[in-house]
Amino acid sequence: MTLAAGQKRNPREIASVIVEHLKDEKDFFENTRIAGPGFINFTIHAEEWCQILDQILRFQNDYGRSEMGRDEKVLLEFVSANPTGPLHLGHGRGAALGDTLCRIFSFCGHQVVREFYVNDAGLQIRMLGESIWARLKQKEDPDFKFPENGYHGEYILDLADTISEKIDLSSEEPDKAVALCAQNGKEMMLKEIQRALDRFRVNFDVWSSEDDLHASGLLDQTLDSIQARGHLYEQEGAVWIKTSQFGDDKDRVIRKSDGQYTYFASDISYHLEKHRRGFTKAINIWGADHHGYVPRVKAALMSHGIPENWLSVLLIQLVKLWENGQELRMSKRAGSFVTLQELLDEVGVDAARFVFLTKSHDSPLDVDMDLVKKQDSDNPVYYVQYAHARICSIIRKAESEGIAVLDRADGIWEKLALKEEMAIIRTMSEFPALLEDICKTLEAHRLTYYLTHLAASFHRYFNMGLKNSELRVVTEDQTLTQARLILVSGVKIVIANGLRLLGVSAPEKM
Repeated sequence: MTLAAGQKRNPREIASVIVEHLKDEKDFFENTRIAGPGFINFTIHAEEWCQILDQILRFQNDYGRSEMGRDEKVLLEFVSANPTGPLHLGHGRGAALGDTLCRIFSFCGHQVVREFYVNDAGLQIRMLGESIWARLKQKEDPDFKFPENGYHGEYILDLADTISEKIDLSSEEPDKAVALCAQNGKEMMLKEIQRALDRFRVNFDVWSSEDDLHASGLLDQTLDSIQARGHLYEQEGAVWIKTSQFGDDKDRVIRKSDGQYTYFASDISYHLEKHRRGFTKAINIWGADHHGYVPRVKAALMSHGIPENWLSVLLIQLVKLWENGQELRMSKRAGSFVTLQELLDEVGVDAARFVFLTKSHDSPLDVDMDLVKKQDSDNPVYYVQYAHARICSIIRKAESEGIAVLDRADGIWEKLALKEEMAIIRTMSEFPALLEDICKTLEAHRLTYYLTHLAASFHRYFNMGLKNSELRVVTEDQTLTQARLILVSGVKIVIANGLRLLGVSAPEKM
């Protein structure tokens, strides 16, 4: 059709010429047909599709693995919560996304490092200390003023109780007492955060501290480096970086007139340090409220000659919980938000991880608690896991009848003649390419879509046998049974591999 105007010929004529001169020396195509105004439809021989089954059975847990990223060193920084309170649902969504991307990148041959950046310097840590100190003082004096922007929730009381048992603050000056509360409170909250992440099956290779960054002298080195490139200037006693020359909407202050560095200065130093560590790509997962911050960070990196696409930033949109048709807004423990631990107590790790990835990260997510606690096909994670468990049950039944699953489809693939069987094989053939594509697009939710689609195809196929015994997997025809066992074993392997990349279990019984 594209050639039609230039060649001054009917598109179907051109299609006919192409088909006539098409070489298929390996007899790959069953037929080639011209359709519509000039489309060419190719039908691949069923035997070629069935070779996919041999690949799946041969590679097993490695089916889908590739070496596309063998020369790539990728740093994923995610969660990075302030150690001033428990992890909330947004952190959980970011943790599920970040960890899943790490698993997929590793599976596709990349060298991956998981990093958590601890924001443990600045006013928020001081406010944590003041909040804990105020709760301690209120035990003696209920009228002691709680800081206006302090942290509420029962966890502050817990911290206060633990710290008071650990340290005698009665003889300390208020400023020293607040500092001790802040330091101990930060350390306790970090341990709490680590416990929640461990439970959520998320682990980090590196924990970077903003406080350590300040102490290392790296900020001064960064300032000197930017100055040497001619991208700094002074105005009204402050030091500014010329980010407007690199796509930012205005220049930014990196050192205030009182000599204190801004948060932006810390972030520039931190990201330059990432680049110095030799990563070929950096990915950050931030909250949606950081939207305006992305261009200025990229501009600062570009001022150092770092390409704009070296850093990718994924912004996590809000998560809302619903139960009995009502939105759940409050936490018993945190006060103003529902914690990740509370969600895991209600629905479990598998459901939480899967549901967090049922929509793209840049779309708001509504989680129906009633739905994800159901033990039926309405629950998306149950639906996929049940496909795996159901296949395990079929295989056990076949083995009990003395029928083993073969390790190759040679000689029996012709038995897979149903269009539903070919459709399942075609879907399984897409798995490796899907994973590589996720590495390029960072759209991890596509894996949950894929698994749901594959599970649905299998369930429909299985249900055909409930209505017609000849369409069951285990039949009186042993060769047909072996062919279908190979097919469903392939589905089992692909679902298990996909769930493992999501950090979700693949049960054999449900």
